[in-house]
Amino acid sequence: MELNQVLSEFDSHAFLVSSSDTWFFEGDEEEAADRINYMLHLIAEYSQEDDTQEQLEEVVRRTLYDWIEQPALLDLDYSDMQEYISSSLLAVREQEDDTDDQ
Repeated sequence: MELNQVLSEFDSHAFLVSSSDTWFFEGDEEEAADRINYMLHLIAEYSQEDDTQEQLEEVVRRTLYDWIEQPALLDLDYSDMQEYISSSLLAVREQEDDTDDQ
């Protein structure tokens, strides 16, 4: 599958959150939404040619699950967010490789 085909199938915009989704961050809803959305954009940016739609959506699911109500989100800097997405993509790829080996 070509990279352009995967990227055309995966649209991070479909998963973006708004401040109403981050109500847990009372007074910082907008900043929390911006940080989560930044990570969601990184998924598309860091995706590789071999990544499937399902793998990318799994990283979205993990990102939202891990951070949507985590106060530590506001303490992350951009390099932390980049590292989180890189690690999540690697974990999903390795999980897929393990499944293929069985």
